[in-house]
Amino acid sequence: MGIFSEIWSSISRNRFRTAMTGFAVAWGIFILVILLGASNGLQNGIQQGYGDRMINTVDIWAGWTSMPYNGLKVDRPLYFTNREAEVIKELPEVELFSIVANNENQTVNYGLQYASVMLKGVQNDYQKIFRKKIYKGRFLNSLDEKEHAKVCVIDKRATEELGTENLVGEYLKIGDISFLVVGICENGDRWEGTTVHIPLSTHQSIFSPDRRFDHISMTVNIPPEEKKQTVVGKDGRTESQLEIKIRRILSPMMQFDPSDHRAVGVWSREEDYERTQGAMSAIRLFVLIIGLCTLISGAVGVSNIMLVSVRERTREFGIRKAIGAPPRTILLTVVGESILITALFGYIGMFMGIGIMEVVNMFIPKGGDIPFVDPTVDIAAVTIATMILIVVGVVAGVIPAVRAMKIKPIEALNYEK
Repeated sequence: MGIFSEIWSSISRNRFRTAMTGFAVAWGIFILVILLGASNGLQNGIQQGYGDRMINTVDIWAGWTSMPYNGLKVDRPLYFTNREAEVIKELPEVELFSIVANNENQTVNYGLQYASVMLKGVQNDYQKIFRKKIYKGRFLNSLDEKEHAKVCVIDKRATEELGTENLVGEYLKIGDISFLVVGICENGDRWEGTTVHIPLSTHQSIFSPDRRFDHISMTVNIPPEEKKQTVVGKDGRTESQLEIKIRRILSPMMQFDPSDHRAVGVWSREEDYERTQGAMSAIRLFVLIIGLCTLISGAVGVSNIMLVSVRERTREFGIRKAIGAPPRTILLTVVGESILITALFGYIGMFMGIGIMEVVNMFIPKGGDIPFVDPTVDIAAVTIATMILIVVGVVAGVIPAVRAMKIKPIEALNYEK
């Protein structure tokens, strides 16, 4: 108990110095927690943006030509037909496949309630590709597609705009035609807005009799060695073998230059996901380096303050050694003071940082458009960081403690501050 009372007495006599030292330690841990929380929030927001959609998804869309082809002018609008879709579907890499026919700003109504929606004509695999969760009822199936059924699945945004969640089994009008609601699913991506899904066959027979559409979604299975085989195009853009194959197949069918990226776009979710993960890894490394530098600066501050403490107490240590105090006692006193300051203020900084992140998390709108979600910090990780700081504090205290042990009593008694 003597050593502990001595440590506490030393800290109490030098409150301002202790407070400044503790602030440096607490600030280091606080900044580390804030940085970790911010990086977690950004990562979670990006992850939420991907949703539950399968990572090996590939989207193909038809656009406008930007290059002449066989005497045809540029800026020609292109569209897919069932013929191109069947060719793509037969590629050996393709697993799940769905045509997606879109009609924007389609009016639907239920009773006296109206909503403007994105109308999607989709095939059976669409739910599996996008992993659509069904809250009530069911999703579209192959029988609906075969029979050109006038059924639909609406998302939760549609139920909110139409004023009721009890729409399964009810009829709503899309344009002038009544559709039976067979299911309610989760909302799509933020950019999609309110969405209503109907069978592709029904969509093509009613809303697009020319059988034209501009979007295909599918999942692919590509061998790892083929994924690494990429080609840099004339414009400096890196293309995968699958992307090159798709454009080469569709080029003569749709009459566009196979190197024209505006004519037919191919987007691989897996490639985008890997690039994003690489960027997040770089951010996490940057945060870790900054956090460690902040912790080291706090530890250096502890070491400097302890050196000042030893210099101020030189005569005291000399007197204690002169009356028989063992060097071990002096060592434990200095190191103990360093540990107490580092641990106490380290945990104060840790809990302050965690508290700030929890408050920030409370004010982030759930399900909003902000790409920043759940910026909380793993307490275990921060506790480990704090323990590391305490160990560094021990090392920082050992240096001045060893110096104090080596003080000769006669030199200490003659020491002038």
